[in-house]
Amino acid sequence: MRQALQALRAAAASGTNIMPASIEAAKAGVTTGEWGDALRSAFGEFRAPTGVSPRARQEAAGLDALRGEIERVSLKLGRRIKFLIGKPGLDGHSNGAEQIAARATDAGMDVIYDGIRFTPAEIVERAKSGVHCIGLSILSGSHVPLTLEVLAKLREAGLERVPLVVGGIIPRADAERLRAAGAAAVYTPKDFAINAMLGAIVAEIEARFDREAQPLRA
Repeated sequence: MRQALQALRAAAASGTNIMPASIEAAKAGVTTGEWGDALRSAFGEFRAPTGVSPRARQEAAGLDALRGEIERVSLKLGRRIKFLIGKPGLDGHSNGAEQIAARATDAGMDVIYDGIRFTPAEIVERAKSGVHCIGLSILSGSHVPLTLEVLAKLREAGLERVPLVVGGIIPRADAERLRAAGAAAVYTPKDFAINAMLGAIVAEIEARFDREAQPLRA
């Protein structure tokens, strides 16, 4: 298997047809993930634009009130609210995450959204920049294992004080399990009022700050 992977990497690096090497790798028992890693080592990884513009402005009802709350809490924290939106796993549905990112940006948050298909470890590493909240958008059905892994890695990194919220098509039983595991909130398609959702997130950030009596920093 090791030789098959080496041959695959060599074919990719040289620019020759990778099909024969891929077939031999499959015969040797190479997994799809190992095949993909071998190609990424030669070609790198493409990340499409997220479609979120910091200059976008949404004329949404009630947005001025939300902006006021974000400004007030940001002043209390001593810096602008920083909100990390992560898409873990293989889920390719980005519209919802982009809507949240655009609305949060327009409302005055400092938003980090790098696109889709990140690992829990990569999301937690990004959180070390000093975020006040992490929002996971998961529509792949893998919300339980992915969220639990992110929570575990946050604890390992000493970031367990940072509230984690999760959004997706999540059954009630799974939502209860995620909240019991440490998720601050779980949002589903019925929670379509984005301003209300962001307002609740701001309130959670402020409540955490008040309990800890210090800024949420890495």
